[in-house]
Amino acid sequence: MSKHRWIILAFILVLFFQPHLLHATQIILNSDDQFRYAEELMRRQDYVLAVTEFERFVHFFPEDQRVPRAKLLIGVSYLNARDYEQARKALDSVYKAYPGKIEGGKALFMIGESYYRQEVYEEANYYFKRILETFGYPELRDAALYRLGWNQMQLQHWRAAADTFKGIEPMSPLYQSAEELSVKSIEGETLPYKDPTAAGMMAAALPGLGHAYCGRYKDGMVALLLNGLFIWAAIEAFNSDQNVLGGILVFAEAGWYGGNIYSAVNSAHKYNRKIKEDYLQSLPDRLNLDLLANRNGYLGLALKIEF
Repeated sequence: MSKHRWIILAFILVLFFQPHLLHATQIILNSDDQFRYAEELMRRQDYVLAVTEFERFVHFFPEDQRVPRAKLLIGVSYLNARDYEQARKALDSVYKAYPGKIEGGKALFMIGESYYRQEVYEEANYYFKRILETFGYPELRDAALYRLGWNQMQLQHWRAAADTFKGIEPMSPLYQSAEELSVKSIEGETLPYKDPTAAGMMAAALPGLGHAYCGRYKDGMVALLLNGLFIWAAIEAFNSDQNVLGGILVFAEAGWYGGNIYSAVNSAHKYNRKIKEDYLQSLPDRLNLDLLANRNGYLGLALKIEF
């Protein structure tokens, strides 16, 4: 046997009598570390990985008392990642697993929040009202009232929003903000909206006038020039005994004229929507949903401005 073969054989024998060198290092999962790591991922806004780590926690520590929170935060992570369908699926399972308990209430709240963020306000209303009818936890109730008030402002139900904000308890950390919003929601009725009907009538009387009424002067000028040119061309065609061409121009002008009215009405709606959105964006929303579940089991609230 060659010298090299003896060296190889000796090396194999050394490994054989030291079996610990052949074993991979074992990783021991600790429930506290695992949960903290998943929470840290949420703080970093790495929501997809946070879902994975919370699911790992639930799988390896099914008897841990934090499992309901972990399941809830899976839904919250999906929500923050804007995966609303998956969020609602996860949150609905929490609501069904813990009916009447705070975790179930939080899950129902977040389902409403998912619709609120998607601007499906009527559906969001339904869930926030269900919380008020079903759950008696003060923090959860105040949070539902607060978000319901915002939801009503989005729908331009200004006075209803003012009354809703007034329902928040003085001991709530949201009370001061709700007091301010109650006043601001009433002021929403005085926003300088444009009347879509008036815009349409102005456009019918003089093409482009409806656009000018909505502050869209360039569009108004274009509408006036195009309609004016088509009318002038049609008149010239008829005066020149070109009746077929005149008829075609009149037909085309009817389309431009009707489009001018429709566009003016639509411009008024867009103007009003922008006025409302700009106004609401100027108001601070002090409901912090990142602190949804804290250690005492209540809804985590903080004074944090979110735009």
